Amino acid sequence: GLCTQLTPEQSKWSSVVRTTNWMASVFTHKPYGPKVDIWSLGIVGIEMVEGDPPYWMETSVTAQELISTGGTPKLQNTRQQSACLRDSLNCCLKTDEDRRWSAKELLE
Repeated sequence: GLCTQLTPEQSKWSSVVRTTNWMASVFTHKPYGPKVDIWSLGIVGIEMVEGDPPYWMETSVTAQELISTGGTPKLQNTRQQSACLRDSLNCCLKTDEDRRWSAKELLE
């Protein structure tokens, strides 16, 4: 893993040293902020339900391509999951960072 301290002076980061399957559109090489961790939370949620993160059996390059072009990963058997779980994952896995919920919004 990788961590960094974001500050008011530097509220975005742009490194790409991380595990592919849990990362949101960092492959566009645009700076990103704390909401990248919300995406990872959503991926961990899928992993907890299904046993593996999306695209786990793909190569790193293929997974990167699917994440950057394929949109939001989906649960395989949505009918087996509660509406609350599906809604929570949907809030975490918005490909547009501006529409993705913050930690504060998720807690509310």
